[in-house]
Amino acid sequence: MNQQRHAGSLSLRAHFGVWVALLALLLLTLGSAYLRLGWANGAINVAIAAIKALLVMLFFMRLRASRPVLRLAAGAGFVWLLILGGLALADFLSRG
Repeated sequence: MNQQRHAGSLSLRAHFGVWVALLALLLLTLGSAYLRLGWANGAINVAIAAIKALLVMLFFMRLRASRPVLRLAAGAGFVWLLILGGLALADFLSRG
């Protein structure tokens, strides 16, 4: 049976590259846990987590090749997650 490639499918090399990037970010997160940076540790780790989430959303959920309304919904969910994270961080930092 002839299988056609999906328009948003990635090559094996691209999957491997994204996987290596996710592993590198995981190691970066692990390394930052051993650094004493004070308040910056949390900010750095949240930024790394956001980058990992974006990689998963763009490549494995195939949002790059999906319809614009689906990308808009996923983007709105991601922005909402950032808002909630920012509010939680503001609450945490305001406590003594």
